[in-house]
Amino acid sequence: MATVYELYIVDEDEDYARAGAQAAFAEVDRLELEMSRFLSNSDISRLNAAEVGETVDLGLDTFECLRRAREMHEKTGGAFDISVGALYACWLDEDRRLRQPSEDEIEQAHELTGMKHLEIDDEDFCAKVLTKGVQFDLGGIGKGFAAEKVAELLSEWSLEQSLVLAGASSVLCVGVPEGMSGWPMKLRNPGKRTEVFARFDLKEGAVSGSGRQKGQHIIDPRSKDAGPVEGRLAAWSIAPDAIAADASSTAFMMLSDEEISDYCLANEGTAAIILPHVGSDNSSDQAVKSYGQWEGAGLRT
Repeated sequence: MATVYELYIVDEDEDYARAGAQAAFAEVDRLELEMSRFLSNSDISRLNAAEVGETVDLGLDTFECLRRAREMHEKTGGAFDISVGALYACWLDEDRRLRQPSEDEIEQAHELTGMKHLEIDDEDFCAKVLTKGVQFDLGGIGKGFAAEKVAELLSEWSLEQSLVLAGASSVLCVGVPEGMSGWPMKLRNPGKRTEVFARFDLKEGAVSGSGRQKGQHIIDPRSKDAGPVEGRLAAWSIAPDAIAADASSTAFMMLSDEEISDYCLANEGTAAIILPHVGSDNSSDQAVKSYGQWEGAGLRT
């Protein structure tokens, strides 16, 4: 998953907590072996290399992650899509720098994008690729999925006063230590890292962010006319679980204001914060927008 995981664990027995943390990190490594598209023998690599119509048996975790990806694809109206490999290859060169593809290249890439190209067998835990050339990547949901698996393991160890950090963009609350109102969170402007514009206590659920910092590009798979998304610097999602937070924060970079509001209303416990415009200095020069339970909370500082 190409990210660093960190754990904060509160427990009276330090040695026991450390052992639990090591077991959690081992779980992340196991999931990486099973689901990374960069490893040739992983489930996702085997799926990407499969012939059209070939049945690919999947590990239970890969199957569950694909099932949740399909669910988030439907909930976001196609904005979240794990089949965007062809689109990224079309718009970005090998160094991840933006290129200008031809109209034919764009059309061909869109023809190879969409969950309609994947058939998931919910009974036999397998999948089939229905179109040659489609490439799947769990990068937009894998961090959240791994965080949830880590949380399950920590709960099994009764280490339930814990916080899981997946890189710099995703956080999952396993439980809050006694005497705390929640784990203190800060949201920073990725264009100006010294600017903290929101503070809150995370009592449950997860927070995840997506953005255009460090030359990253996000491409809307729904649009055949537009290239990488512009007009938003970053988006954050708070959701009941890390999978939904991870996927929806990506979708919030593409969805309209009305679509984000409707999504938050339709999904209980979900909220969004958007930095809507990129200025000449790569910063936000419009007011922060919030939806769901964050709306009107006065979090800007």
